[in-house]
Amino acid sequence: MTEGVFNCLIDTERTEAFQKAIRNTVKRGDIVVDLGSGSGVMAMFAADAGAAKVYAVEIDLRNIKTLRDTFAKNGYADVITVIEGDATSVVLPEKVDVIIAEMVATGLIEELQIPAMNNALMYKKERTRVVLSRIDNYIDLVFNNPVFYNHTFNIFRYEYPDIEQLRSNSFSDRIIYSSIDFNHVCSERNVDATYEVSITNDGVINALRISTDTFFADNSTLGPTYAYAYPLILPIPESKVKKGDIFSVKVSYELCGGFDGFSYSVTKKNV
Repeated sequence: MTEGVFNCLIDTERTEAFQKAIRNTVKRGDIVVDLGSGSGVMAMFAADAGAAKVYAVEIDLRNIKTLRDTFAKNGYADVITVIEGDATSVVLPEKVDVIIAEMVATGLIEELQIPAMNNALMYKKERTRVVLSRIDNYIDLVFNNPVFYNHTFNIFRYEYPDIEQLRSNSFSDRIIYSSIDFNHVCSERNVDATYEVSITNDGVINALRISTDTFFADNSTLGPTYAYAYPLILPIPESKVKKGDIFSVKVSYELCGGFDGFSYSVTKKNV
């Protein structure tokens, strides 16, 4: 399998969160689809939970080469069927009781979760359950250390909050700017949000942070992990701030459209 897929597999916090949500959502006899199956672990979790049939959809030929062998070696060949195809347009053999999809990037900027889910919802039944049911995206103003090896790097980067020296100090409230409910088709993918953000304590800011929270069908949640939706650090000019200062923050992009059309700005307002 590819390196990215393996990193997802060994991300214990991420994988066990999905395992729990799948176990609590899939019922015995269910028909399940796993979009962007990757390593196949989530398809196997669904089979473990009692699914009668699981369709594992995968487009990457390197992963497909491994998937069928993995399912056979683990005794799932009669339950899990690999479908070679694009999750955003794949034709499923039948309607499904449960949809599993983890094609998530921070802020839903990259990857294809929304178009894949929009396609999968064409195959839902009246009571179909969606394991990853909602994504909320947030902004806040932070200071994140830009100095490495005595040199300054004002660059787009991930925060890696589990590493202390890369953890941000927040100087504003965390404001939700986008919430996507995957139980319904998402027809409006353009984000064009402007917010007045209030500084909560004195200090210095140098970045806009975008972060993401995940909500599952069983009401469990997942934040950033080793291979899942680490916060994005978007550099801005360093600025001293005081409690009560107001900044205008604008974020604009197409959900799941990539960084080509992505833009942001942070401007201090008169107070």
